[in-house]
Amino acid sequence: MSSWPISPDARSLLATARRPPLHGAVLAALLAMVVVWTLPMATFYETPPWDNVEELFWGGSLEWGYYKHPPLPSWLMGLLVSLAGRQAWLTYAAGVGCGVGALYILWRWSLGMVSPARAALAVLLGSLVTYHVQRATIFNHNTVQLLPIAGYWWMLWRVLRTPETGRRDWLWLGVFAALSMLTKYSALVQFAVGAAFIAREGAWRDARVRRDLLRAGAVMLLLMAPHLAWLLQHGDQTIGYARHSVHPSGLSKHLHSRPLRVLLVQLARMSPMLLFVAWAWFTRARTPPGRSAVSNGFDRRFLAWATLGPVCLVLAASVLLQTRLVASWLGTFFLPAAVWAVAVVPGLEAERWKRSRWAPTLAVAAFLHVAGSFGQAWIDGVWSARHGYITRANLPSRQIAEAVDTLWRERIGDRPLRLLIGDTWFAGAVALQMDPAVQLLIDGDPRTSPWLTPGSLAREGGMVLILDTPEFRSEGPLLEPLLASASCTGSLHLPWAGTDDARSVRLRWGIVRPEDEHGLQDCVPAPPPSSS
Repeated sequence: MSSWPISPDARSLLATARRPPLHGAVLAALLAMVVVWTLPMATFYETPPWDNVEELFWGGSLEWGYYKHPPLPSWLMGLLVSLAGRQAWLTYAAGVGCGVGALYILWRWSLGMVSPARAALAVLLGSLVTYHVQRATIFNHNTVQLLPIAGYWWMLWRVLRTPETGRRDWLWLGVFAALSMLTKYSALVQFAVGAAFIAREGAWRDARVRRDLLRAGAVMLLLMAPHLAWLLQHGDQTIGYARHSVHPSGLSKHLHSRPLRVLLVQLARMSPMLLFVAWAWFTRARTPPGRSAVSNGFDRRFLAWATLGPVCLVLAASVLLQTRLVASWLGTFFLPAAVWAVAVVPGLEAERWKRSRWAPTLAVAAFLHVAGSFGQAWIDGVWSARHGYITRANLPSRQIAEAVDTLWRERIGDRPLRLLIGDTWFAGAVALQMDPAVQLLIDGDPRTSPWLTPGSLAREGGMVLILDTPEFRSEGPLLEPLLASASCTGSLHLPWAGTDDARSVRLRWGIVRPEDEHGLQDCVPAPPPSSS
């Protein structure tokens, strides 16, 4: 009986398509992490973090770029908002989803170097790095970049390790590189480390590697072309913001540019994983070591460079160039660390572990995630307010929104409020608690709010909101002049985590009347109807 011949490439593709052992368990665990870290934040946080609020409004207008960053995170949030509305929980789920997606790529990448059991352990260790799940509830460009950067390292490894296979790895390398750059320009750090590794290995001498890297570069430039065209027209804002971020000035120079401080913060944020690795090493079985998990010297060198290279590069650049460095900017640098650990550290030979070792390991990891998510959300959102500590998470944004809406209706009447003018976080958080049609004019500057049509403020009117609570004071330079030009002004004092000036909402407001509103000549609220 004859059968269709199957080419070697087809056999390789079929083998790749088969699900490896533990695939279902790893996928289920990753999906559970999304739920475990989204639900408490959505339940106990009254107000989202700054970056989450920012992306909910940036996503309201699909642009090729924004005044601070490239567009990909805002596109992603815009898609989610179009499906489910402007909801805070979307930002938590999307952020953790990006971190979890990066861990899934880590799983697939690890399978090319270690056994499925060790690959699963790498995912577990990676989930204990706070950047990858816990801090991923902050939906910002660092968080979103976790996903494409993980893909970049995976595809670069495949292109360099097996250039003769004929796969389309170069295509995916270009796609992931473009997505990384469309998320944040800091991807250049990982690109530089990859280029240095290629030079150190001498891989550029292989014509196949040169061909694939050139193809990947062409794909990246093609996908980035619209953004690069936008950058040529609006680069003064984006490049200016980046330049301002890295050059030290005033107090920020002393607080953020110390490499030792930044390094210690990184160790603290990796400490759950590092403590687990140390425990596994100290409690390892005292038997002759088996064959190294990664016998390929190339793999060991690649993982070492991918793990240590970005950190060493930015710390050295900060010292030599005297540039400002913020700890959270390094959040995408540690994805390969878990793979490197299971590949080289004695005691992490997961394929040799018995059930008696796996069971407590999984139980402790699950406890850390559940206790960490509910504990963080409860402390930041509930406990802190009850004990007199103001945080962004416990801002009473709903009560503020109700008070602001009342002030507007008392002075303008039935005309709906459609625009708030203020800083991104405070005014944005208030707007999220109002009608979905209420938009935000960030810092009173139309250039930072492309979702608004020209003349929106004059046409619709709006309310200027300036928060004077010292710890979270509004700082937009155009807000004070706008408040001074408002036809109605006043102040509002509401409890936050207390009633004194430092722990309460101290708000100045001003009403900018619509240009066609002529019926109201003073700033006195309409009297209540008299009872007969």
